[in-house]
Amino acid sequence: MKRSLVTIAMIMWAGLLALYSQFPSSFGAKAGISVADQTYKLTPIDYKLETEAVVGPTFSLFVEAFRGNHFSFQADLSYFVKGSKSNTQSVTVDHMNNDQIIVNEGDMSTSTFAYLSIAPMARYRMGQGSLQPYFLLGPRVDILLKYQSDSEYPLDDQNQIIPGLTIGAGLEYKLQRMGLFAELQYHGDFIPVSGADPLLINNHMISFTLGVRRLVSE
Repeated sequence: MKRSLVTIAMIMWAGLLALYSQFPSSFGAKAGISVADQTYKLTPIDYKLETEAVVGPTFSLFVEAFRGNHFSFQADLSYFVKGSKSNTQSVTVDHMNNDQIIVNEGDMSTSTFAYLSIAPMARYRMGQGSLQPYFLLGPRVDILLKYQSDSEYPLDDQNQIIPGLTIGAGLEYKLQRMGLFAELQYHGDFIPVSGADPLLINNHMISFTLGVRRLVSE
């Protein structure tokens, strides 16, 4: 199943490359770190578990096309790790005592989700000088590659494909036909990692990357 999803992702990426290659502007790569956390919500009692963030690597290849004076379109193919840490073992409700919530804690456990992501985005850059701030906005599709957890209660099932939204900002320094940049992105998801009641788990991630861009045309 995962191999089929990765194949679909590569076909989608190849399609974007074929489209963007008609009007190529630039291409490049970026790498850095991601800081991810999750929201655990128990729907019957409207309770959210406390979690801590996990830090992981991220790497992206990108191609830019349809470049105008300020606007262009960019497609990212990325690898990153999401997840969270928690020491909550179980949550119970004492219905005999005014529905008091009892949280049982134990050793800290870590759950991670490795994703392959495809994100076609609109890109807006400010100014025409050598130092150019820019902004990114667009949809995203995350494809689950691997789930790993040292919890005593790992998830039995996860959504293999998660659509989401990417919002980003960066600062690029232009050197003739090259560009060096630093970029910050926020990833929000439209559906949970696990969509079955009573437990809903949603991803949240911020990434910081450094990258290089090769300009093909202005």
